[in-house]
Amino acid sequence: MHVITVSGFKGGTGKTTVASLLAVGACADGLRVAVLDLDRNTRNMSNFLRARKISGLKSPDHVMLMDMDAAQARKGVDRLSPLVRMARLDGYDLLVIDTSSGDRTDLYEAHLLADTIITPMNESPADLHGLFTPGGAPQAPVINYRDFIETVRFDRRRAGLPKQKWHICRNRASALPTRVGALIEQRVEVISAELNFDSVHSLRDRVVHRGIALEGRTVFDPPAEGQKLTMSELAGRSEIRAMLAAVHAAARPVTEVKKLAA
Repeated sequence: MHVITVSGFKGGTGKTTVASLLAVGACADGLRVAVLDLDRNTRNMSNFLRARKISGLKSPDHVMLMDMDAAQARKGVDRLSPLVRMARLDGYDLLVIDTSSGDRTDLYEAHLLADTIITPMNESPADLHGLFTPGGAPQAPVINYRDFIETVRFDRRRAGLPKQKWHICRNRASALPTRVGALIEQRVEVISAELNFDSVHSLRDRVVHRGIALEGRTVFDPPAEGQKLTMSELAGRSEIRAMLAAVHAAARPVTEVKKLAA
């Protein structure tokens, strides 16, 4: 089983949208998929899957963690490992973990257990600053995501675990060239060399992606009655499948994925 953690300490980057699209895309391609919602404040992933169920759309299975009390949080209770083991024993091919923007006890574990980390970001200098400013730099975020990932990588090496893949997703990318977009692309290339991203993907800004919370419908679902799939939706499918292919979650037959991720 392959574990994807979609993360980033800055809010508004599209973590839940990206996690939703990956999970539904893998499900549409025949994989058995589970989704874990760690955002207890908005519960956007839980609401998205509830909307899909009401609409009668094929969905991944859903797990929602309950809040810990203060005593449990201080003890650093191991809660995610048993869930991951259970999902693996139940025969899931893919587990997608949708994280929150805060610094919670189980957020570290969600990263430590991941085979692949996907970090969405918008074409925005604020997102570059919030996600990738080095610790100790002027005006660096108090909760430093870049340092956090380095800590997770170090702890995995120390534990003898395989090296993780780390993918960046430039989310809501403009279809037309912009000065800001070109600047962000150049900066991401530089940061990629510094931090060893495995790859950088782009998801275009599409109306259908913005509306997934309404009825839970994505580019992978049949069009509404009397309508046809648009070229934008077909292109959106290709973008998501390219990301899934990069993490070995949907580019190969299910039996082959199981051999890779077992």
